[in-house]
Amino acid sequence: MGGTRTSTPDLLEPGTHVFSGTVRVWGNDYAELHTDSGVTIQLVTQGLHTLRDGARITVVTRRYRPLYQIEEVLDT
Repeated sequence: MGGTRTSTPDLLEPGTHVFSGTVRVWGNDYAELHTDSGVTIQLVTQGLHTLRDGARITVVTRRYRPLYQIEEVLDT
């Protein structure tokens, strides 16, 4: 019943989501974005430069339950 795994499963859901809004909190590993539609989403920020609270941004993300991992910051 044993088998060899040849690849690591992708923990992120397929497809991307684009959000625009205001940064509420931005830390080394975690951020909260209050979107223009009034929803606050949690973001994984590892490896990204720090943005100030209150900055307006648009991000391309991939869903990593219950967080979204940022794939790209389009504007700041």
